[in-house]
Amino acid sequence: MATKGNLIGSDIRMSRRTFTKLSAVGTAAALSGISGVSAYPSKLGDLIEPASAAPSPGVSFVKSICANCSVGCGFLGKVENGVFTGMEPWTTHPINAGGMCSKGAATRETVVSERRLKSPMEKRGGKWVKISWDEALDKIATKMAEARSKYGPDSVMFLGSAKMDNEECYIYRKLAAFWGTNNVDHQARICHSTTVQGLANTWGFGAETNNVNDMRHSKCLFFLGSNAAEAHPVAMQHFLIAQDRGAKWIVADPRYSKTASKADIFARLRPGTDIALMLGIINVIVENNWHDKEFIKNRTIGFEDLMEVVKDYPPEVAEDITWVPADTIRQIARTLYENKPSSVYWAMGQTQHTVGSNNIHLDAILQLVLGHAARSGGGCQALRGHDNVQGSTDMCLLAHLLPSYYGLSEKGWKHWCDVWGISYEEMQSRFESDEFMHKKGFTVARWYEGVIMPESQIDQPHNIKVCLVWGEALNSVTMMKRQNEALDKLDLLVIVNPRSSPAAALPTRSDGIILLPACTSFEKEGSVTTTGRQVQWRHKIIDPLWESRSDFVIYQQLAAKLEEKTGLAFKKYFTYSRMEDVWPELKAGMLVIGMREDPERLKRQQEYDTSFDRDTLWSDALQEYWGLPWPCWNDTHCGTPILYDASKSVHKGGHDFRVKWGNTVPENKWGKHVGESMLREDYPVPQYGYGYDPAEIERALADNEPPTGRGKARIWIWTFVDPIPIHREPIESPRPDLVDKYPTYDDVAFQYRVPAPYISNQRARRNIVNEYPTVLTTGRQVEHMGGGAQTRGTKWLAELQPDMYVEINPKLASRIGVSTHKIGITDEYVWVETLRGKCKVKAYVTEAVNEQTAFMPWHWAGWFEGKSYEDRYPPGTAEYVLGDSCNIICVDGYDIHTQMQETKVCQCKIYKA
Repeated sequence: MATKGNLIGSDIRMSRRTFTKLSAVGTAAALSGISGVSAYPSKLGDLIEPASAAPSPGVSFVKSICANCSVGCGFLGKVENGVFTGMEPWTTHPINAGGMCSKGAATRETVVSERRLKSPMEKRGGKWVKISWDEALDKIATKMAEARSKYGPDSVMFLGSAKMDNEECYIYRKLAAFWGTNNVDHQARICHSTTVQGLANTWGFGAETNNVNDMRHSKCLFFLGSNAAEAHPVAMQHFLIAQDRGAKWIVADPRYSKTASKADIFARLRPGTDIALMLGIINVIVENNWHDKEFIKNRTIGFEDLMEVVKDYPPEVAEDITWVPADTIRQIARTLYENKPSSVYWAMGQTQHTVGSNNIHLDAILQLVLGHAARSGGGCQALRGHDNVQGSTDMCLLAHLLPSYYGLSEKGWKHWCDVWGISYEEMQSRFESDEFMHKKGFTVARWYEGVIMPESQIDQPHNIKVCLVWGEALNSVTMMKRQNEALDKLDLLVIVNPRSSPAAALPTRSDGIILLPACTSFEKEGSVTTTGRQVQWRHKIIDPLWESRSDFVIYQQLAAKLEEKTGLAFKKYFTYSRMEDVWPELKAGMLVIGMREDPERLKRQQEYDTSFDRDTLWSDALQEYWGLPWPCWNDTHCGTPILYDASKSVHKGGHDFRVKWGNTVPENKWGKHVGESMLREDYPVPQYGYGYDPAEIERALADNEPPTGRGKARIWIWTFVDPIPIHREPIESPRPDLVDKYPTYDDVAFQYRVPAPYISNQRARRNIVNEYPTVLTTGRQVEHMGGGAQTRGTKWLAELQPDMYVEINPKLASRIGVSTHKIGITDEYVWVETLRGKCKVKAYVTEAVNEQTAFMPWHWAGWFEGKSYEDRYPPGTAEYVLGDSCNIICVDGYDIHTQMQETKVCQCKIYKA
């Protein structure tokens, strides 16, 4: 809703043509394929026409935050007499200065799209029937209660969403806890769970260390698993400014991407070999004495263990594994050393692997060895995919954690029981048993196995019977044939979404599906967290359209129904009048990460947006950083823009490596480093960092010390299967000889309640290259978002990118009979087949991939193995453009620590359809 402080008068005049230009600022390369396009904030003012008139009666502009990727772009929503009629640039927004990508520019169209789900619906006898909200919620609560009574609380699966606001993610995790299950998860599991695992276990927190603006200060940008030009387009503003200031760009990628087109060094990497490449780079750095010895001595542990591994990966060995020439590896190492500080960037290109946690651990190790961590322009930049996936992760909408990364231990539960005002004993009584209160639940990556596997093969008493799909795009989950089998077997499938989504149409069942229309992010209030840990308030632009309701409201209404049906107390724990009412609980509970911002401070920042410097994001007027990036220790703390940066006073945003594991290395299965100090050699502060009560936090701040202590980063992680990362071949590899030399992990009896085969699958497929010779990898399209229901269901974006395709090299195209006269997308269809199934897609002929590799985008659905299932959508809700999902055919591989799905490498064969 338009309120004082977020309202902007009509003092900006802009043509549609100008707005289109601004939408492309920093991203024209991604949209048009022209690589020589740069954008600088100084040019934005030239595109904006001066004010010419006072606001028209009934017209206002509301400041809001884009709901696509995690960069956190701001825009102005134009409201005329309560109707969302258009958008204008928020030119004083410190992150994007008015620039938006194609998805962001189409926000208004996604909100008002006629393809949205307009009312609650139920599938009965193969037909979609409109029902009332009360009937829908009553049926859902009844089925949940029946399942609970007969099969226990773990018979219900709660799938959540990174598209919900922080407050809503928190309430949903709380709702699952009060239901009595850890079977709760969301897309962060299959997005950046390995980032959290890799970074948190290295130096304390599992988040981006800096922010996109700070990358202006980097002297070398190393993109390894990130195609930022298409996945995070507006962040390119800042990356290009760094390049204009003389920074070098290095891109390692299986494809010559639009980001690669700006690179000084491009390394074409075989999918799944990132670790071998990085170990080769570190080998060169150490051999040439380019490592930062003082930093390593004072602020890390385990360097000598790293050296034992690195010696086995000279550049020539790395070349044999990775396809990257040894001389290029040496060139990358020298460039990183000579251009200080360097920064490493990744997205799902590095996270979605069986070795994803090790990939990210090694990213951090590289920065520690160079001494480029914990400083402006350096560090590790995990570029998150969804607008609030950092926030949803912080709220721990996850099967293995409680909010603020508290574990499922008795101590963690007691902390949150105190916050929630419920006794530990009462909370314990809601679970199947004490064992299951502390046991990790099913995840979104393999939730379906809890439905279809025999009960004797899963690690809980009964199968999952009811699944709440609350904003999760199921076509973004691999093994879709197995998943579809589960969707048809459930007693009840509930989908809560602004769109009907592919999840409603994938099942072939004739009944047992209920759809609830959630409103969009712009029809409600709430906070969201950028990839750089900055929290922003997203103001409501308009009231919910049609019969849609906010997740915030639906949760509370469902909680009331659950109390009615089960007799358990819910209502008194889930009564909030507005989003701001959630924050006292957050500030009391989110102590581990210091997420103690305040909605009023966040709103005030938007009133004073012009006071923030875009280079530093500091406001002299407010004496704080934009978004109050966590840790934000109390109501007056300025926020922490760069994690672990000990060069600043804590009162000015300084920090240090977290003392998370105690003063000394504990006993471990390796029997190494036991008793060695985990405190900084040059600045030990042993009295801080272990507890997280407010009094201790205030005591540390009074001493100008970080409440998380001053510890050492772990190059050697004793709790990992591989304490130092080593190369392991993917489950499906084109190199049988390397499978023998660098095998994957041993099979795991139970991983998140299901068996996890690794080496048995790899051995069975050792010679898979003979039948499936091409390496398949996947990625994003700039025009589409996530599972694509929103963007493919928006006319503008569907027109910009109407096709699902596979990128193949001209030589491969010629061999299979696809014309090579036209470079680019063709009208010829091909089959892409793996052991899991096949997809029918258009051939995209390009030298962006080599002859051994193929690439497919993953935002698609509406077809299954070449056949449309559009007729199974509720009438009028199918997306405008449909296609096969590559997740039908991606491999059944998962990260050893987090169960992250492996989508970036498997073996396929391609032939004419």
